[in-house]
Amino acid sequence: MSQTIDQVRAGCEWQRELCRKNGSPTYVAIITELIERLGADEAVTELLTADDQDPIQSALCLRLFGAVNRIAMAESASWLTAYYPTFGGETEVDKVVPAFFDFLGANLPAVREQMSISVQTNEVGRAAPLSAAMNYVATATGLPLRLLEVGASAGLNLLFDRYFVAGSDESWGPADSVLRLVGHFESGRPRAARLDIAERRGCDLNPIDVYAPETANLLRSFVWPEHVERVHRLDAALEVARSAPRLSIDAADGCSWVLKHIEELTPGHTTVIFHSIVLAYFDADERARFAKLIRTRGAATGEDQPLAWISLEPSVDDSSVVNLVCELWPTNKRVLLARTTPHGTQVRWDPQEESA
Repeated sequence: MSQTIDQVRAGCEWQRELCRKNGSPTYVAIITELIERLGADEAVTELLTADDQDPIQSALCLRLFGAVNRIAMAESASWLTAYYPTFGGETEVDKVVPAFFDFLGANLPAVREQMSISVQTNEVGRAAPLSAAMNYVATATGLPLRLLEVGASAGLNLLFDRYFVAGSDESWGPADSVLRLVGHFESGRPRAARLDIAERRGCDLNPIDVYAPETANLLRSFVWPEHVERVHRLDAALEVARSAPRLSIDAADGCSWVLKHIEELTPGHTTVIFHSIVLAYFDADERARFAKLIRTRGAATGEDQPLAWISLEPSVDDSSVVNLVCELWPTNKRVLLARTTPHGTQVRWDPQEESA
């Protein structure tokens, strides 16, 4: 079902605010122009309203940007290298906006086709708060971890223990790792832990193979123009992943996959379900079902097979603020561990137990 102009405008305004709060003046300017062209520019209006997915849930603007970026990368478009810092350029919003729309107009069929590819950010900066949460779970249970990641994409965040992370007082992970997550913790004192990871696997609707030649450019196409450090982290994480044993990433939806893998928990292990910036892509019914099946299974766990649920997702009140929450069974504890940005930076670590 196609979208109305009002629905698309709401999706654009939502994305523009996130881009504003997370430091991308280039995308703020381009989205502002998109909004102005809705209803006035026939080609742009048709492109965006013909899309059959919810503009917010499917991140319509980011799919558009990723599509344009991939085509521009393939053509070595001069405006990309001139105005996108992630490609060596400098931010000049007055120049990039007309260049973007000229390129869009000249490549509409290809852009329309590429927009079918869902957003795959796989932001490894999130591994800093996620790994701190894993340390928390390992300390609380004292058992080897069985990792299950929902929305794993290429699985880069499943390899968090292969990255060096600097906390406020303590550090963890291999000191010689090519990916060094330093300066992510703004306050608080997360503790390091010795992790024993017995199993790691993930699921995604569209898993990405880190060994495929197109993977690097696909993931880079979703990095925002001003986020140069994110590109460096991505390149380092891909290097780590390609040197690690191949991960098992299943093509499956989150609910059915989690249900399958927690039906019988492994005695003597802590099963950890985790995800980061994934639930926004679920509809309301799916989110409710996902939470219910985890909590129902958690309520039935025994002392020798704990279940943990680590969620790194935007807060209800402000989507630019992300809550890191851990629910743990059989103790039936729910702890807000930290608040962070969507990209895993400015982590305010302050564990607070909440009502389960």
